[in-house]
Parts: sequence; C-alpha cells; structure tokens
Amino acid sequence: MTVQSKNNISISSAVFRGLISGLLLIVLILSITRYVAEPQDNTRCHGMLNEGRWMTKEYKQWQPSGCMSRTYGKSEMKNCLGNKHIVYIGDSIMREQYYAMTTILHLKKPIQDAIHHDQIAYSKSENITIEMWWDPYLNASKTINLLQGKAPEKPGLLIMGSGVWYMRRLGTNYLSGWKTAIDRVFDGIKQHKIADKVMLSPVEIVEYDLLIPQRKETLTFDKIAIMNNYLRERESSLHNPVTPLAVPFVWNEIVTSSRNQTVDGLHFKEPVTKAQGQLALNYYCNTHPNVKSDSFPIDTTCCYSYPAPAWYQSSIFSFFLCFIPIGVFLLYISSGRTINYLRLIFPSNMETLVAIFIFGLSVLYMYIGDRSQLFGKMFKQFDSTTFSVLMLFVTFLGVVTLTFYSEDSNAYAGFLNRDQTDEWKGWMQLVILIYHFVGASRVPGIYNPIRVLVAAYLFQTGYGHFYFFYKKADFGIARILNVMVRLNLLTCVLAYVMNTDYLFYYFSPLVSFWFMVIWIMMRIAPSYNKKSWAVLSKMVLMSILTGFIIHYPGVLETVFNVLAFLFRIQWNVTEWRFRLSLDAWIIYIGMLCAYATIKLSEHNLATRYSRLWLFSRFAALAISIIGLVWFFWFEMRQTKLSYTVYHPYISWIPILSFITIRNFTNVSRRTHSRFFAFIGKISLETFTGQFHMWLAADTRGLLVVLPNASWVIKSKIGWWVNLTVSSVIFIFVCYYLGQATGTITRWISSGAQQETNKANTVMLDNNTNKSSTADSVPLLPTSRSKEEDDNSSSSSSFIEENKIRTSSGAAEVQVDYDSSEDDSVTDVDDPWEESLYHTQTKKTSWYKTIYHSLTGNYWVKSIICLTIMGIVNRFCF
Repeated sequence: MTVQSKNNISISSAVFRGLISGLLLIVLILSITRYVAEPQDNTRCHGMLNEGRWMTKEYKQWQPSGCMSRTYGKSEMKNCLGNKHIVYIGDSIMREQYYAMTTILHLKKPIQDAIHHDQIAYSKSENITIEMWWDPYLNASKTINLLQGKAPEKPGLLIMGSGVWYMRRLGTNYLSGWKTAIDRVFDGIKQHKIADKVMLSPVEIVEYDLLIPQRKETLTFDKIAIMNNYLRERESSLHNPVTPLAVPFVWNEIVTSSRNQTVDGLHFKEPVTKAQGQLALNYYCNTHPNVKSDSFPIDTTCCYSYPAPAWYQSSIFSFFLCFIPIGVFLLYISSGRTINYLRLIFPSNMETLVAIFIFGLSVLYMYIGDRSQLFGKMFKQFDSTTFSVLMLFVTFLGVVTLTFYSEDSNAYAGFLNRDQTDEWKGWMQLVILIYHFVGASRVPGIYNPIRVLVAAYLFQTGYGHFYFFYKKADFGIARILNVMVRLNLLTCVLAYVMNTDYLFYYFSPLVSFWFMVIWIMMRIAPSYNKKSWAVLSKMVLMSILTGFIIHYPGVLETVFNVLAFLFRIQWNVTEWRFRLSLDAWIIYIGMLCAYATIKLSEHNLATRYSRLWLFSRFAALAISIIGLVWFFWFEMRQTKLSYTVYHPYISWIPILSFITIRNFTNVSRRTHSRFFAFIGKISLETFTGQFHMWLAADTRGLLVVLPNASWVIKSKIGWWVNLTVSSVIFIFVCYYLGQATGTITRWISSGAQQETNKANTVMLDNNTNKSSTADSVPLLPTSRSKEEDDNSSSSSSFIEENKIRTSSGAAEVQVDYDSSEDDSVTDVDDPWEESLYHTQTKKTSWYKTIYHSLTGNYWVKSIICLTIMGIVNRFCF
C-alpha cells in the first residue's frame, strides 16, 4: 500500500470518527434538551399516561411511550395497596374498569343485577378493598363529601370518570353540566387531600359503527373532542395540588387501537380494561417504597425516579471525570522536578491518562443510558421477520468484506489462525447481540444454538490458554494480570457504577474462572507438561475436581458464604452453578484439541503420510457435515429445558464440525471477513457493554436514544432509525472502550512485566524473547505484528492441504506477542513501584527488608489489592 493510499485511508477514518462523534453529541444534546424542556416527563410518567401502542395482535402487552411498565399481580398489589382500598366513581365505563381490577386479584365478577348500584370486592389474602360507586354524573352526596375532604376514610387510589350520561341525557346542556362536575373534581384535589392519588378518566372515544342508533345521535366525536380538550386545559393549568391528579389520555389510545374488542362500541373487553387498570397501578404503585426497587434489575421505568448516585459511584465518576483531567492538565504544563512529584499521584504517560478518561466517559454513557431518564426504554418484542432481516444484514456485511490472502502474500493461513478466530468471535458475537436485542430467548430453536456459541467462546479459552502455557511455559504473575485485568476491569467497574454484581456480567467471570483452572493445571508440575501421559492425566484429574466443585452440593455455597461473611459479596450461587455446569466440559475439549494440534505439528503427519492424511481430511469433512445436520435436527426437537440437560455433553459436536469445515481448504483458511474480525476484536466490550448502552433496564428492554420516543415505538421507520443510531454509537463506544481498556491493562501490568523480564524467566519455547502484553484470549482484542505473522504457520493442522509450507513456528492460536515493545526498555509508567532506579547503598534493617520483599512481590501486591477491594465492598452494599 502506497503512502498516499495510507494517508487517504487515515483521512477517511478521521472523518468517519468525527461524524459518529458528532452523531453522539447531537443525540446527547437533543436528549438533554427534551429532559429540560419537558420536566413533567422526567420520570416518564407523562409519556406513559399519554401515548403508547399495542405490542401484540393478541392485546397482551401495552408499550408506553419511552418507558417500561410493570405488570402487577396479586402479590405486587398487596405490597402497594395492602390495608388500603381503590375506589372507582362514575358510569358503566368505570364499572368495566372496576371489573378488570377485580380480575387482577382473581375475584369473582359481581352479578348482572348490581350493574347500576354500588359494588364492593374484598381480597382477604391481600387485604385490599375495591369499591365501585355508581355515580354517572359525579354529583352524588357521597362523591361531593369525598371531594370536599369530608369522607371518613380516604382511598389510596381514586379513579373517576364521567361524560357519557351527560351527552346522552342532557341534550344541549351536556357541556355546562359536565364542566361543573369536572371543576368540582379539580377544586377538590387543589384544596383537600381526598386520596393518595387521583386519576380522572378522559371521555372515552367510542367505536361509532357499533353503537346503537340512540347512542349514535348523542355520543358524537365533536362532543367527545370538546370535552377532552377541556380536560387538557384544566390539567395543564394545574400546579402543586394537594392531591396528585393525572388524566390518562392514553386510555383512549388503547381503545382506538384495539380491534374486535367491543360488542356495543362503548364497553370494551377485558384485554383493554386490564391494560388501562395496569397503567393505573403503575401510576400509583411504581413510586411506592414497598414496590420501587433501587437494586438491579431495574426493569420498571415508568413513573420512576432513579436513585441518586451513592458515595462510591460519585467517587468513581469524580476520579474519571475530574481527577484524571486535572492530571492531564498538570502534566502538560509541568516540567523538570515537578513531573517527578506528579508521577507519585498520576500516571506519567499521557496515553494512559487519556485512556482512563475515555474509559470513564464510556462508563458514564452507560450510566446515563441505563440509570437515568435521559434516554427512553422499551420492551423487547420477538419478531421472526425482524430477526431474519438483521441476520441477513450482518451476513451481507460479512460477505462484502471478505478478504483473501494469496499464497505469496506471506499472510498467516494456519489452522484456526488469528484472522479466522477473530472472525469466528465476531460473527458469533453479532448473532448473540441480535438474539438479545429481539428477545429470542423464548424460542427454543434459537436459544439452543446460542448456547453452542457461548460454548464455542469457552472452547477458544481452553484451546488458546492451553496452547500458550504449553508452548511458552510462562506462569508468572504478569501473564495472570494481563489476562485477568483485561477481562475484568470493565466488569468490576460496572458492578459498582451500575450497582449490579460481578456475576451479572457472566461471561467475564466464566472465562476468568476457566483461565485460572487452566493455569493451575499447567502450573502444577510444569516440567511434566511435555509428557503426554502427564498432561492428559492432569486434564482428567482437573476435570474430576472441577466437576466435583460445580456439581457437589455445598462446595460453591461454602465459598460464597465465606465471601459474604468477609466482604459482604452477595452472589447467586444457583445462577453461577447453572452457568458453570452448562459448559463444564467444553474447556477440556478445547485443551485436547490444542494438544492434538501441537502433536500433529511435531510429528508432521501431513507430509509423512500424505495419502492417509488426504483420506482423513475427507472423512473428517463427511463426519462434520453429518454431525452438524444431526445436531440441528436434534436441537429443533428439544425444549429449552430438555436441551440444557444434553448441552454439556453434545456442544462439542457442532463446534468441532464447524472448525473442520471452516479449515478444510487452504483457500478457506486464507479468507476471512474484515467486518466480522473487527467485531471479534471488541467482542469483550460489545458483550459487556450491551447490558447498558444497547439494551436497557439491565438487559430486560431496549434503549431509545432518539428524543421522540413516541415516534420510535409507534413507527416502524422510527424503530429502525433508533436501532441504526443506537447501534452505530454502541459499536463506536465499544471500539474506543476496548482501546482504552487495553492501554490501562498494560499500565497496571507494566511493573509485573518488568519483574518478569528482570527475572529472565526461561520459556519452554525460545522462538521469541518478546513478552506478552494483554495476550489474546477469547473476548479480548487481538494484535499481531506483521513480522511475527510472516514467521508463523500452521504446518500441522489436522485438515491441512497435501502441500504444506513449513516455517519456523507452529500455529499459535489465541497467543499474541507484541513485538513492538522492547523488553530492554524500562517502563517508567509503573503504578506499583515507588522507584524504578533505586539502588541500595547500605545494609537495610530487617523490617525494611521484609517490607521491600513484600511490596516487591506482585503476588503479594495482587492479594493485598483484592483484599482491599473486598474490604471497601463491605461499605458499598
């Protein structure tokens, strides 16, 4: 590539980044403008009460504008309305809503003879009373006494409605009489505490074609519009009433958007009235202390005020957004000895400071997205057409970005080579993202293969880390820090910032757990790792041990109880056991596959037994095709529950089948999709970040980044525009978050890496003297230098071509070395060491010797750091 071409690409990339940054800035400005200009909707209650749409044709779920409502049942109503009563006052329309509320409590519908009389229903188990006062004109003495604050007992929730009888029976005087009744209601709530909360129903928009002739003559659309406009005027002029009041105009939208839900055009069936009743309960109960939850998952966002940041959340934001910018400024203007003092407080490398700041901005974006009402939220809705369109679209992007490396390009084209594994991670990540976005988990035919994709990530974990430890024999603390910090930095910060827990972001804990299992297995008696009987025996023993830990009752419980006692860490042991047991054996399949690849490479079977190798290749291809067909045939016949029983024992079949087919020819190994590989390099960030900045409500819903939430939920175009904008911003943030996290990881691990270099650790594989920095593991970004790629080959894959190019190095999948870093250069940007240039000139005292021994040992430092984090955790939750 010429210099001019590189410059053009660089300019295009800068313009593209600028456009996306501008898009993000515009979205934030518009959202903040809406938040400031519409203070009445800062809890998304106004949107819930005014707009929405049906999500299903069966009228089972109503989607409010910009928020997610709760579906209340008996127990939730008890928490909110226990020892209280709900009162409905009005005509037959209010009576139908009263019936719907009683059905939520599973109470019997009153007999038909009582329809024009007062009614009462009582739920003994929930201690909730629901009353219906028949007063179609809202002028009964009992009603007036209540509005004047003279009632002996005030209801918790008061729901009133009128209008139909005024239009039917008062002729041209309907409006004045109705306004008098409505004014009486508004005067009452302004002057007296008549209930905890009041809802005044709008005049219902009837289904005109189904009305009887007498009703058609009187219940006209013009009259209804005039009356509802008056309600809007009165509500808009209401300020600080003694009793809160809301007019749910959305009830009319529920009615008008329903088809075949009424017989007479006036009284609607239970799906409609139940939806109206659920919104009434959301209005009353969502802020109730017995119902409102400030702990995750926060999946009710209508009429909800998010909790103010706790002290530790404020401290984290202050560090990222105040402390770090101050450090950048001071280091920029300082020089000489002042910089040495600043290095005691701030990282001395400007790149590190910028990375920490970008990391903080990314976390802040997640916080305001999922812990504030700045952006809206909406329910997921599975639609097979939407799922198929999204899958076809990402497939198209993958195909049009296919890249082929020719034989003379010196590109790395070995078995499971770097580009291929990045591509593999990328398309799997995209499928998982789409699966989460459309809410496809309820479909067994989609859920079951997704479980295989998760297993495939863990297969790569077993393959890659085993390969590294076998070839490099690097068991030092630097390797552990590189991997564990890179995997868990974002997860740990989000656990505190979002007030969730570590295991909620389950994939990082899973990969971390299995990494430590592989490290322990390879670290014990490492001198025997080159002996086949020894390493296979260690695999068997470790599989038995991990199986015992995972499945034997009481083991995980004991560990979790100790963590809870010492550090107040509250983790769900049942969920964690499920996650571990689901893929308990695929790690070992990955390690066995890596070991087989290594041995095939060492014995060079492809060239020594070329005919047998050719036959084996085609036999493996045939078996793989049969295996894939059988797996999809089998999983389509299973439910979610039944499949999870088989999954730990059969997930390796589609994984190994895919690997065989994908690597069958040299052409396929030299071909990869740049788009999929790009996503694969940021798969850790996309997997974790989706929880709060693409999805919403802790994965229960979707994020609405456009300020006009009503347009998004009502219009298909609006839905797709929101998806496009949120996706572009999501990928953009994840990319820079990945870059920042990698830089921070190198900074944190730099001291340990120096210690490893100084110790001159002897590696079993001496092909390179470069040290690993944030080595590639599944879900981590990857980097491989051009020089190393040129010297790499996979001359030993079990599906190689007959003619194989040999080179000095075997296939090294998931193992990276950054040859751009020179180990001989001391990194002064060390957050751990007090002095990198300290030389001892005299004999120190024994306690200083112990102190320096402890503080100079990174194992001890890591344990101390984790202990301090645990102690701090006791004061956070």
